[in-house]
Amino acid sequence: MIVLIGSVLFILLILFAIRQQMRGLAGWKAALLVVAGSGVIVVLSFGLPIVGFRNFG
Repeated sequence: MIVLIGSVLFILLILFAIRQQMRGLAGWKAALLVVAGSGVIVVLSFGLPIVGFRNFG
């Protein structure tokens, strides 16, 4: 489930960056937005299971 949600979030992030670039955002700012957003998605994708299974078993 987390893999599915992460994939959808990556697609939405890329579409958001493209839309912002079409509105006049500089290319390097759009790339920075994708990098920062990707980092957040990766932290959520790996951090939530680690926190959830910390006291498991």
